[in-house]
This record gives sequence, C-alpha cells and structure tokens, in this order.
Amino acid sequence: MDIPARIDNKGFTLIELIISLSISALIFILLTQVYVLAQSTYLETDSRAEITQNGRVILDRMIREIRQTPDIITQIPVTATEPIPSEIMFQDGHNTAQIEYIRYYLSGTNINRQIIVYYFPALPDYYVHSYDTDKDPPHNPPVQQILEDKVVGEYASDIEFYGNQLLNINLYLSKNNQTSIISTSVYGRNQ
Repeated sequence: MDIPARIDNKGFTLIELIISLSISALIFILLTQVYVLAQSTYLETDSRAEITQNGRVILDRMIREIRQTPDIITQIPVTATEPIPSEIMFQDGHNTAQIEYIRYYLSGTNINRQIIVYYFPALPDYYVHSYDTDKDPPHNPPVQQILEDKVVGEYASDIEFYGNQLLNINLYLSKNNQTSIISTSVYGRNQ
C-alpha cells in the first residue's frame, strides 16, 4: 500500500492571521488618533490665527481714524469700573471738506462702521455738527442720515472703550471655542 506523500502546506495558520489582523487594526487606530489630533490642533491654530488677524484689522483701522478725530462724541468713562460703552462715535478727521461722523458698533458678532452726517431740512447738502441746533425757534436739532454702514470685522463678542486722554479699547473675539482678547490704547492727535 502506498502512503500518499505529505503535501507541504505553505500559508498562515488561523492564529497567525488573527494576530496579524489585530496588530494591523491597532496600528490603524493609532494612526487615526494621530491624524485626528493633528487635525484638531490645526483647526484650533487656524481659528486663533483668524480671529487674531481679524482683531488686528479692526483695531488698526479704528485707531488710525481715532488719532485723526477732532472730537469724540460718545461719552467715554474714565475707568473700566464705570459702565463701558460698546460703541464709539467721533468726527471724521480725514474729511475736512465736510463734517462727517464715524461710528463703530457691535452688531451680533460683527463690528460695523457707519458714516453719519447731520443737516437741517432747509439745507440738506450742508452738513453740520451733531450738537448744532437750528437758528430759528424752536431750535430743532439736525436730521441724522447714515451714508454708509459696512461690516469691518467678524467674530466679535464685545468691544469696550474707556479712558480719559488715553483711550483704551478692549476687543473680545471668539470662533470655534477659541477666544482672544486684544487690548490697545490710543491718543487722539487732534483732540
């Protein structure tokens, strides 16, 4: 009787397959965790960079215009312990041909910039100061007209103004659970 020759089986046993699949799954899980961590770090850094850049743009423009103003209309408290306004209005120091006012204010999560003029109905093309009154009785105040209202920044949660000669500005920004507070101070050159 002939005994069949033993066939040399080449391959993996079931145990070897289970071990290799387990190691592969573990490596895949670790790589996925590293990727998720890197992605969340990138998103946090990107959000922080975006709100910081946005805050700089808002404050740079605001500071440049405040430095040129001959008159700040908003009543600004001397210290931060008093009620602090979240808007500021001042006379435009760049346009000396006409009397115009600039107003920065918080609208939802946006910082808006308005250009405002005042006039009397008898002379609608002649702009006057916000505090002027009509020369004829009953000495009515001027009519206010908004010439422009634009968003100049986003992701703002609050803005504060306080100080005497030195105007302090605190800008609070928030995006994707990242918050940033940018503070600055400015002297008005023309005040």
